Amino acid sequence: MSEPTELSPDHKPIGPASSAKHRGKRGAGKGGRKALYGLLAVSLVGAVVSGALLVRPAPDEVPVESLVQSQIQQALLPLDESLARVESQQGALEQRLAELDQRLERAEQRGQENAAGITAAQAQLEQLDLLEPRLSELAEALSRLDSELNLRVTAQNEQIQTLEERLEQSRQAASRPAPVRQAPRPAAPPSPPFQVTGVESRGGHPYVGVSPNGLSSLRDIRLMGVGDRQDGWELTRIRGTHAVFSRNGRSVDVQIP
Repeated sequence: MSEPTELSPDHKPIGPASSAKHRGKRGAGKGGRKALYGLLAVSLVGAVVSGALLVRPAPDEVPVESLVQSQIQQALLPLDESLARVESQQGALEQRLAELDQRLERAEQRGQENAAGITAAQAQLEQLDLLEPRLSELAEALSRLDSELNLRVTAQNEQIQTLEERLEQSRQAASRPAPVRQAPRPAAPPSPPFQVTGVESRGGHPYVGVSPNGLSSLRDIRLMGVGDRQDGWELTRIRGTHAVFSRNGRSVDVQIP
């Protein structure tokens, strides 16, 4: 038996109901062919009988009944062979059609599975589209937090460095021997007419706070950066726990509390 042929491009898939309908049509076609062959056989038998009746046999000839039966058998033999061949071919065709029905059913099942997979993928894509704005907001919030954290870490590092310098100065002062009486020193240079209240770091740059002498209100405190002036005194440098002010070519080193 030959292998099943592939479906032509214009062949349309049929479902189980259509397959059953086609099998019913094949059964009906088989019955119709058998009925046609029966009619042909009856017609042939009638023709043979009519021909035999028209011939009058002599007394010594073979009886009419035997002659008719022999002719009928000879006439039906080719029909039986043709019918057998047709039934054999029809059985092969039905087997091929059954195989095609199975292949169609498998193809329909794979199509349904693929459709279900596509539907699930589309649902996942829709969920991702809904989550995308939220992810963007979270990314922006994380970026802001990272910037604020970096600023805080920088400020804390500067404070730690200042505390370490003060601690080192305290250790050095404690380890020094008692000062020896020395000759009177010349008069100290004039001090700025304000007090240094502390040091702060803003934007990665240090600033010192100053206030007029005798005033302690926070509203009177002003932040000075390097290059700023107060009462004719210019802040030239901030060095650890000391601020250096200059006026008229003279510099004064003021300790930052």
